[in-house]
Amino acid sequence: TSDYRLKENIETITDGKNKIMAMKPSTFNFIEDTNKTKMHGFIAQEMQEIVPEAVSDGNTMSMDYGRITPVIVAALQDALKEIEELKERIKTLEAK
Repeated sequence: TSDYRLKENIETITDGKNKIMAMKPSTFNFIEDTNKTKMHGFIAQEMQEIVPEAVSDGNTMSMDYGRITPVIVAALQDALKEIEELKERIKTLEAK
């Protein structure tokens, strides 16, 4: 659930950009797929170090891709803020 009334210790994600840059999106196929169909995704063992809450460890490791969405949004917000700041700097420099 997303209801704030059920949560505590709420903190804004401040390292989204660093986490995104550490992720290694990959293409691969599954060993047992006889068609060798290429897929896009992540390697759970690598992602466990970056976003551990997105990885579950059973007989084989798996990922809940939805749990990386907040990290992606935080990184995008950082990037958009930086773009706006750079646009303002360019505007100021061009006005001189």
